[in-house]
Amino acid sequence: MRSSVSLVIITLGAASMFACSPAKPVAAAQPAFVESTPTAVATPALKLPVSLNAVMVSLVDHASEPLWLDAYDPPSTQARWREAEYNAYQMAVSGKLIQLAGAGPNDADWVADPEWKTFADEMSAAGMDALQAAQIKNVQALNDAGDRLVASCESCHKKFKPGLTSMGLYKSTSYPPSK
Repeated sequence: MRSSVSLVIITLGAASMFACSPAKPVAAAQPAFVESTPTAVATPALKLPVSLNAVMVSLVDHASEPLWLDAYDPPSTQARWREAEYNAYQMAVSGKLIQLAGAGPNDADWVADPEWKTFADEMSAAGMDALQAAQIKNVQALNDAGDRLVASCESCHKKFKPGLTSMGLYKSTSYPPSK
């Protein structure tokens, strides 16, 4: 009997301890597959702190002109091929960069026009062609990429900047670099 009473006391004690402890939440049954829909996150539109014209004069012109000159005086040293590669990188990136509106008066209208995007994508593609040509040191491929770049730039300027003006922005006096 004493062992029965002890067993009852131990059982009641244990039950009272569990009764005083906080209850664990019951986990809801999770379906095997939960289809989630992405929630739209409002992100501010990226805008360049300078005009697209400034990007063109300071970045695009500085990278494109040496690539065009390489058609007349092809790279023949490792340093010149590296310079062509560097300029090609800038052209590939520039085509994507100019798809962002800048601080210029025409920038928002330009980037909203589907033809602007087409010309800019062509600039990037020509830059990638030039990059591949420079990496394998292929003069003909570099010239072909330069021709593609010229066609892209001239087509874009014909529609968006017929006068090809720099709108008052000028290149540095040490441009193009001496060879």
